[in-house]
Amino acid sequence: MDIMDESAGEILVVRDPFRSSVAVHIRGLSPDDYRIVQLSRQEARRLAALLLYQAERLGDLRVRPSEGPGEGELNCA
Repeated sequence: MDIMDESAGEILVVRDPFRSSVAVHIRGLSPDDYRIVQLSRQEARRLAALLLYQAERLGDLRVRPSEGPGEGELNCA
């Protein structure tokens, strides 16, 4: 499974052939900034949940800006 932002080409998500992990390739401004993050199935699901949660909050005008992880925020630690 490959998913890439076709216009910017900034993020590539690849599932390994054994289906044991997901690799997220993130392009930087220079070749030294290029990063690969290996995520287990559970980590990938948690990251997806965090992204969906924060994306939903973008549409909620009643939520005021936060200064960091706090009440109502999810932390991936």
